Amino acid sequence: MRLFLVFGLVICVFEHTTARSLFDDKIVGGMTASEGQFPYQVSLRYQGDHNCGGSILDPNTVLTAAHCVDVVPVEYSTIVVGSNKLSEGGVWYGISHFIIHQKWNPARATDDIALLKMTEPIEFTTHVQPISIDDTFTPSGVECVLSGWGWTNFPALAPNDLQYFKGNVVDLDLCKQVFSQMNYPVLDSNICTFARLGIGACKGDSGGPLASNNKQIGITSWVAVCAIGAPDVFTRVSYYSEWIKTEGQIN
Repeated sequence: MRLFLVFGLVICVFEHTTARSLFDDKIVGGMTASEGQFPYQVSLRYQGDHNCGGSILDPNTVLTAAHCVDVVPVEYSTIVVGSNKLSEGGVWYGISHFIIHQKWNPARATDDIALLKMTEPIEFTTHVQPISIDDTFTPSGVECVLSGWGWTNFPALAPNDLQYFKGNVVDLDLCKQVFSQMNYPVLDSNICTFARLGIGACKGDSGGPLASNNKQIGITSWVAVCAIGAPDVFTRVSYYSEWIKTEGQIN
């Protein structure tokens, strides 16, 4: 079995509930976002290059996935906000430190959540705004939207323009059943989505925001080998809402 965490790879077909591999992070089959459409979207950079996505929670805090920062030196990490293009525009901010969930387990992809604290406050504009976190359970069937700079084909390079797609939340028990043969179980702390064959997250979307009704409900964690017909798996934000508020000192 070969593994990747939106940094990884799973070959699994939703319609037949068969599985073979895991962990990826991009948007396949998505659409190009308009300027300012996702003002909370962050590009997390490592040595200047896009590494993961993230979301602005307040002027001093960005939400992302633990696997995006667990082995990355903070002194080589920055964020860029306010631009849909990786190659130009936006404002760069330094990161003072990472807050990685104490129970983060890369071997099992559990508690895949982290906060980034800024060296200086993020200045809000029409194209740079925070997103609220959802502290209630999101049921199956709810429409949601994922944004990010993940690969648009597999394999490929990250797109220059921010992409997005709409899908629906999948029943958690069904998602658990689909991935029951995997060594990375779907837990109550996860939320799963599905659009259709040919549309999904992939390499580069990791840590990015899954939103519904103008609130963040998920953090891109791991997905089936890009858009092959399996659900995408996210960290469920409501499960960690108290941790986020306490550790991030967010009101």
